[in-house]
Parts: sequence; structure tokens; C-alpha cells
Amino acid sequence: MGFYVYLDFVDHEILHLFVKLGDSGVSTPAQNTSPLIALHGCKQNMSAASIQSFSSLPEHMQDFLYYQHCRHFPLLLDLPNKCGGADRSSEVFLLLVIKSGPENHEHREMLRKTWAKERLQSGVWIRLIFLVGTTGSGFERKRLNKVVELEHSQYKDILQWDFTDTFCNLTLKQVIFLEWFERNCPKARFLLDGDDDVFVNTNNVVKYLQSLKDKDGSKHLFAGRQVWVVGAS
Repeated sequence: MGFYVYLDFVDHEILHLFVKLGDSGVSTPAQNTSPLIALHGCKQNMSAASIQSFSSLPEHMQDFLYYQHCRHFPLLLDLPNKCGGADRSSEVFLLLVIKSGPENHEHREMLRKTWAKERLQSGVWIRLIFLVGTTGSGFERKRLNKVVELEHSQYKDILQWDFTDTFCNLTLKQVIFLEWFERNCPKARFLLDGDDDVFVNTNNVVKYLQSLKDKDGSKHLFAGRQVWVVGAS
């Protein structure tokens, strides 16, 4: 199972960091095809409010402290067949895993039409998933979630969990995606982990990966290039 993180891009050339997650040896649970998966709930830790100056913290920081112990949240929008099922997921050569905010509809639309478009590239499949949480409260939260749901019904490329989508929760988003990945796409060859505000030349990514001797994603790999900063000693 490969997990590849692209850090930066210079003059349309790829600067990348590849991190391989070795075979965990854990068996893959039976696939759940339900559109709504109620994972273990997690209660708010009210003792966090006793922290000194807690009330003066920004709302997103308060939310983070209330739920920082949580590792499981309800999955609102699922993609159980994105990789063709766990057993057939090896047919996916490059899985684009893009972190996105629920309100970033235009960003997602732009990526779908450009570098993140799902397609057969040089004889191999590129698939796309957006990772999204929730935001807002009351009517605004319901309205935005409905818009994301409608977007998902059209494109079938959004994974959404019921946790507050903030910068503080980016690591949480990554962790719970990997749990989903183990269930649904364990044999996908390569993962590209990115954001919805960057450009990636995925044609070059596929070309580079296909040039590797071990292009089945079975080997640990670190690849990149040194970046020199003007004026740095």
C-alpha cells in the first residue's frame, strides 16, 4: 500500500515527497455499501472548558479542544465503490486524495476539469476523492451540507465526515481517511495527497511513477529535489 505526499511545485515541475506505508498485515473488513455509515460516536469533553482563558480562544480552537480525543466520526457521504471494491482496487494506479473545505465548490469544480480529472492516462486509471468535513451551524450548516450532498450525487467523488472542517483538524481528516482507505482501496498502487488550492501535473506524475522499477507501490520510496533559497547560507 503506497501513500504519497506532494509538498510543493516549482515551474510546473514536481517536487514531491513519497512516504510508503508498509503492509500492516491487518485483514480488510467486509465492505459496507451503505451510503451512510454511523461510526462510533464521540462525546464532547466538557472538562476542556476549565482550561485557563478557554472562553477567549477562537471558536475553532475551542472545538478542537472539546473533541481532540475523538478518532471516529459519522461518515455522511461515502464512496464504497470508488476503487471498484477492495479486491479490485489494484486497478487504480493513482488515487488523488484532495483535502477540501465544504464551501470550496469552485475549487473542486476547477480541479475536476483540469489536473484532477478522472481518466485513463497512459493506460492506467487516475481516480479522485475530495475529503470534506462540515462547517457553520444551524440553518447555514444544513444548507451547506445539502449543497455538498447534491454536488456528491452528481460527481460521486466526495467523502464527508461530521466533524468541524478547520485547519486544526487536518490531521484528523488524514487519519480517518486512511481508515476508510484500508476498507475500500487497500490495493491502490499510489496515493497523491494534496489540497484543492494547488496545481499538480498529473500527466508527469503518472509518467514518473511508470518509469520506476518498482511501480507496483511495494517499495519504500523517497524522491524529491533540493530547493535553494536566495540569500540562504
